[in-house]
Amino acid sequence: MKIAIVGPFYPFRGGIAQFSSQMAEELSKTHELLCVNFIYQYPALIFPGKTQYDESSDFLEIPNQRLLTPYNPFTFAKTTKSIIDFKPDLVIFNYWIPFTAIAYNYVAKQIQKKIKTKVITIAHNLESHEKWLLAEKMTRHAMQFSDGIVTLSKAVQKDAEKLFPQKQIIPAFHPTYSFYKKGKFTRKSAKKALGFTDEKVVLFFGYIKQYKGLDLLLKSFPELFAKIPNTRLLIVGEVYGEAKQYYDLIDELKIKDKVTFVREFVPNEEVEKYFLAADVLALPYKQATQSGVAQIAFSFGKGVVVTPVGGLPEIVQEGKTGIVSASMSPSDLAAALSNYFQLDLGKIKKQTLLESDRFSWQGFCELILE
Repeated sequence: MKIAIVGPFYPFRGGIAQFSSQMAEELSKTHELLCVNFIYQYPALIFPGKTQYDESSDFLEIPNQRLLTPYNPFTFAKTTKSIIDFKPDLVIFNYWIPFTAIAYNYVAKQIQKKIKTKVITIAHNLESHEKWLLAEKMTRHAMQFSDGIVTLSKAVQKDAEKLFPQKQIIPAFHPTYSFYKKGKFTRKSAKKALGFTDEKVVLFFGYIKQYKGLDLLLKSFPELFAKIPNTRLLIVGEVYGEAKQYYDLIDELKIKDKVTFVREFVPNEEVEKYFLAADVLALPYKQATQSGVAQIAFSFGKGVVVTPVGGLPEIVQEGKTGIVSASMSPSDLAAALSNYFQLDLGKIKKQTLLESDRFSWQGFCELILE
């Protein structure tokens, strides 16, 4: 089968680019691919991070053509021509933000008009985490000419069924990001590299945005420290917005000596260090669809503690791969983390590694191609 994939790939960084790359790697084993990458992803004026590009020395480079800029209509026709000339049996769009809607609508419409091939969209998000003007209308516009919509959680599946009652909804799952297992660190060497001893380490990992609830996690820690004194919070990620609010909160809560804050985007080759040093991944999100970070944790045999929002509870086997907090309150989050450390972490490791195998890229690709 000939398959065209539209979305970000290396040299762009982040979860969607990593998702596109690992999916393409798997599909390329048995299919001929055309990977259509972006020329530019966002205008620099509206991008809140330090850079849009992956500066890792170890990366998954998939052959691709950089053709599309979502905010530049002059790139739409060239993108369309490249896909049509390839004559694909299937075109896959990666959708996560309303910003891409106009470009995706144009390209999909022209493809359907000229070669009538099947078009599906992988819906990473249908309700954007950030506020976008006319977000729902733009989302409908983006997928107007898609034959099917792939969802990665039951929560997004429900949203898709409401937004697109006439379209085929393909329920799937978020596969495991196995790419980060490099073998450079052991648990012992990772802890040593970070200056940790026998502390119980709670990891918060990834882009730090308001909806991800780092403030809730920080507020939970005085109560957790009271129950388990040898606990450490390891925060790793680039802050989108003001970092001062988190430092002020750390000072206000008087937990500075119990918090390690690595305020940067972590290159691929360093990711395993933080997961191997941790005992649990905390996802204290205020809003969520699903989590690629949770799948990284599972690949390293780490359990998760999550808030009861969106698709997060779906990924947890209660007491086996983690714990779902009773609510989003700091007190309930502290209780969930405390309860996690009462579990048999050896059994947690075995079960999360099994989950990692179950959420394979091979299984995902077979599912969306059925």
